[in-house]
Amino acid sequence: MDKLKKYWLGLQERERITLGIGGMLAFLIVFYMAIWRPWHHAIDYMENSVQALRSNLVWMRQQSDMLAAGGATASKPQIRGANQSLISVIEQTANRQKISQSIQQLTPSANGAEVRVVLEDVNFNLWITWIDSLFKQYGVDIKQITAERVEDKPNTAEIRVTFVR
Repeated sequence: MDKLKKYWLGLQERERITLGIGGMLAFLIVFYMAIWRPWHHAIDYMENSVQALRSNLVWMRQQSDMLAAGGATASKPQIRGANQSLISVIEQTANRQKISQSIQQLTPSANGAEVRVVLEDVNFNLWITWIDSLFKQYGVDIKQITAERVEDKPNTAEIRVTFVR
């Protein structure tokens, strides 16, 4: 500390003023860049986050009220073939998707709520399109499925599937 004091006293008055002002400016710049600016950026970020969370809360409360009132009935998709039996829906859609020739067995359950279908040498891409239309348009789900690739034929499979609605 003595060396610093000795150095300071050895400077001319003009040099001391210049160093004092320079030191003060350096301190202000470091204070601004290291403390003030990050602190205000954090405050701005938190204020924006609170506003976004409040708008999410308002939306969630609206959705909660709508669900409590019975849900969104207008947004439910229209199920086709609701008055048809499950087996007839499967046969008709298989004919439309051109995979009916691959169906080897079509077995309904005793109450008609389930249908077991065995397909051999079916084009897998056509089968996926068929399943997609059954699910989206007719509300048919898969209860159980077994699929095996046919080794010597590309994109061909043997599939056993149980449908439910």
